[in-house]
Amino acid sequence: MKPALTITSFCIAAAAVAYIGYTAFTAKPEYLQAAETRVGSYLTSDVGRVSCNSTKVADQHWRLDCSTQAKGKIFEYSVYPAENAPYAVSRAFYLEAVNESAIQSAGEGLMKYLQINTTATNIQS
Repeated sequence: MKPALTITSFCIAAAAVAYIGYTAFTAKPEYLQAAETRVGSYLTSDVGRVSCNSTKVADQHWRLDCSTQAKGKIFEYSVYPAENAPYAVSRAFYLEAVNESAIQSAGEGLMKYLQINTTATNIQS
């Protein structure tokens, strides 16, 4: 009975280590979660219901793409932690507009309060 218990304990420990490693690798940082929530909410208020997805680009650099469900319009942003911002921001995150839709939305409605950089070098036309 002891060998079965030892094997079971080993399997449980291995599964726990694998799960912790997976969640640590795939977990979204708090600043990104805050950006997803805020941008999704503000865009929904301004342009109608949106769906947002994020992708890791590099360490502390994420891409946030939001699309309207009714119009199919896409808003693309780069997201960084606030300490990487070139100017003071009032949130845990810093945003750069990547495409024309994101640039246009930056000065409209609630989005203007997010202090989105519309002159960054990564902006695509």
